[in-house]
Amino acid sequence: MPQIITIAHQKGGVGKSTLSFNLAHVFKNGLKVGLCDTDLQGSLSNLQLEVDGIEILPIPNEISTLKLFDHEIIIIDTPPYLSNKLSDLFAISNFILIPTKAGFLDYMAIKSTIVLLKESMQKSPTVKAGIVFNMIKQQATIKAEVEKLLEDSAIDIMQTFITDRVSYTRSVITGGILKSTDEKAKKEIISLADEILNRIGI
Repeated sequence: MPQIITIAHQKGGVGKSTLSFNLAHVFKNGLKVGLCDTDLQGSLSNLQLEVDGIEILPIPNEISTLKLFDHEIIIIDTPPYLSNKLSDLFAISNFILIPTKAGFLDYMAIKSTIVLLKESMQKSPTVKAGIVFNMIKQQATIKAEVEKLLEDSAIDIMQTFITDRVSYTRSVITGGILKSTDEKAKKEIISLADEILNRIGI
């Protein structure tokens, strides 16, 4: 039975698809990984059926059947809005990652996703979750301010944060960040992947 990692946020432009793609490329080193894009207009679902050792999975009619796949990890990328499927996706997930930028409007936008997440966690207490700061400008002091606001959410904030780098933007067309020459970006995504694996016990 696969460990399912769902990456969700109701707001578009927070880097969900790029994170999904690059985390999959880290996890594939030693694990059988599937990547499922549940956004009908998403870019990841338009990739070839297998991308350098990562299988792009179709959206099943019954979300719960993803648990029957023989992958060790399945990463689910979600639409940039509060889809009615999110509750079902959260229910089958082992870990839910919520990426956010460091801005007050982003903080306001994340609230509804957190409410839905908490409802799911009450029904499934074993589900783990974390908020990751993504696309952070270098030396952005506002990150600390937003982080303090998010402390009241009772959702863990990941120790790793991802900076705003051109190499991430290009990574989907260059075969993943691990193939780039950006060593800082590589360290960031590997650190985030390790942190997730530690939290789900792999």
